[in-house]
Amino acid sequence: MRSALTISISFLCPFFLCAQVSINNNLTTESSPFVCQPGVVNKSPGKGADITYSFNPDFQMRSPDAENTSKVRRSERFDAKLKIPLVAKEKFKFMVGFRYTLERYHFKSIVPENSPLFERLNEANLKTTGIAAYFVAPINHKYYTSFRLGASWQGDYSKFISIDNRYAVYSVAGVFGFKKRDDLEYGAGLLLNKGFRNTSVVPFGFLNRTFNEHWGVELTIPSSLKVRYNFNPKNLMLFGTEFSSQTYAMNVKEPVNNPFPNNSLEKAPYHYHRSSIDLITTYYRQLTSWTWLQLKSGYAFNLNSEARDLPENQTYDLDPSGGWLGMVSFFVSPPKSMLGR
Repeated sequence: MRSALTISISFLCPFFLCAQVSINNNLTTESSPFVCQPGVVNKSPGKGADITYSFNPDFQMRSPDAENTSKVRRSERFDAKLKIPLVAKEKFKFMVGFRYTLERYHFKSIVPENSPLFERLNEANLKTTGIAAYFVAPINHKYYTSFRLGASWQGDYSKFISIDNRYAVYSVAGVFGFKKRDDLEYGAGLLLNKGFRNTSVVPFGFLNRTFNEHWGVELTIPSSLKVRYNFNPKNLMLFGTEFSSQTYAMNVKEPVNNPFPNNSLEKAPYHYHRSSIDLITTYYRQLTSWTWLQLKSGYAFNLNSEARDLPENQTYDLDPSGGWLGMVSFFVSPPKSMLGR
């Protein structure tokens, strides 16, 4: 049960972060709000384009059948994302989004020294190439819908990008939102994912509420629960929890299985998955009317991390320890004056 819940949530978090960006690009008329404007006052800014560096220093993992743990000096991830609006009409908005991610693991020690999986993790560039289409369609001044179609390719492929189906994850999602007031909106949605690990259907809900000039909440249930504090229009903080997950298809070099001694190797397909619940604090600082700086710090609690050996049809629990996390992001967000807010 825990494993099923973990796998389901792992697909939810990346979608809704993207969905929130599309929702925050409001639709307005020049004189009066005849159509719904998704989002609430003082909410954290959406991202039109961003460059992000994330890291997890000093944690441990256990390779299959090993008694002692291997030590990871750090894992680090570089993200670049871009969203381009193609249609921005009063009652319909359409955007396309692109994403490229590069993740690396740097081991301090590997136990046993010849662990094929960890040796591959230590040398591989784990990549994610993604494309998505976003649609936002207000129904009236209170209700709106938002949809997302996406595809990504996640693995250790050697080329800059790959569209090999063994790395592919496809997703379809829909959101129905109700904006009761400028300081309150909520809604629900459904997410369908079909990928190399599994197929899942995940319902979810969200609530954005601003209580006063300083305090509010931003909830995506069950993947993200955060309290917001606005110092002023250019500075705010979020405190709370969020779900984090990475999944890759990998080629792991293993000894050839034959009765004659030799040093030859063959590549065996693996699926690698790591997920955690993160207790975090995030700070946003507006630099110019269009640009922002985001800083994040916190602690990651391991939830479910495993490797699946496909030829052997075996799944191994990697049992990583918890550890600190950090993130720095520079992003572009249109001024609220341009969004009708």
